[in-house]
Amino acid sequence: MARLLPRLSLLALFGAMLAAPLPATAQSKNLEWTSGSPGGAWFTQTTGVSTLVMEATPGVNIRIVPGGGKDNPSRIQAGLSQIGMGIDFLSAAALKGEEPYKQKHDKLRTLGSTGVDVYFMVYVPVEEKRSLAEILADPKLTIGVTSAATSEHLTLQRALEHYGNSFAKIRAGGGKVVISAYGELIQGFNDNQFSVLWTAGEIPSGLASQIVDGRRKVKFAAFPTELQNALTEKFGYSKGTIPAGTFPELQSSNISVSSMGNIYLVSSELPDDFVYAMTKAIIANKPRLANIYQAMGRYDPATAWKTQPVPLHPGAEKAFREAGFLK
Repeated sequence: MARLLPRLSLLALFGAMLAAPLPATAQSKNLEWTSGSPGGAWFTQTTGVSTLVMEATPGVNIRIVPGGGKDNPSRIQAGLSQIGMGIDFLSAAALKGEEPYKQKHDKLRTLGSTGVDVYFMVYVPVEEKRSLAEILADPKLTIGVTSAATSEHLTLQRALEHYGNSFAKIRAGGGKVVISAYGELIQGFNDNQFSVLWTAGEIPSGLASQIVDGRRKVKFAAFPTELQNALTEKFGYSKGTIPAGTFPELQSSNISVSSMGNIYLVSSELPDDFVYAMTKAIIANKPRLANIYQAMGRYDPATAWKTQPVPLHPGAEKAFREAGFLK
């Protein structure tokens, strides 16, 4: 795998790729695509899209590995992964070296938007009467969330801090923070091991469907306005609404939450011809994207390239320009 090669060897491979036309470029080339938490939407999306890319670039092998919106930029910067799923505001922060990153990630490039917007979906028991503000301020809170690599984990930490709380205070106060993959979290939530499940998902959401089918009767918790404002003003999150009727079993009205946009990330060291072929394959297979993951059906190449929290890769620019979307 490319991640096991010394840096100079990796660069030499990329140099060889640049020097050859695409058929030769593709021979015996192993790449790594960092996705999300196992069992989550990103794993499904990257598996499907990588298949489309490999069909278009014979000889290229793309390996999907677990990751998360927070850690994926750093994996690409370090050369561990060459492709990744990204979050708009986190990718922009990584490029600039702003919190939670400690250095500038100057190797980050994008193919633009995946067409998927992600909404923070917080599940609580139907009998819960407290607001999310009251819940997050509780030092005896019991809550489940994905790993530290993910945007969900980071956002939960930021939300707790906004209300003067933290993982450490919860544990010291007799509460509990369960950190695991989605499958284990759903099972633990259904088994009443914790009272709040903190996630992020698309519309429609496969995760929401799994939770609705579970044994526990639950509902969405809306984000307080002051929390949304703080996340937007300090860190660049978007504000979204889960419209009434989207998940009838989980809501009886519009649910206002913080949200974020998904992008494709690639390394600046990936050759233009490969990224061109990759982008071209995604554009050409737009009708197939919804079959991979329903929310990806919103991908629109006419506007996808405009989402540039990090610079558009030259190979992607060529593909969008050639297809007539970028003038």
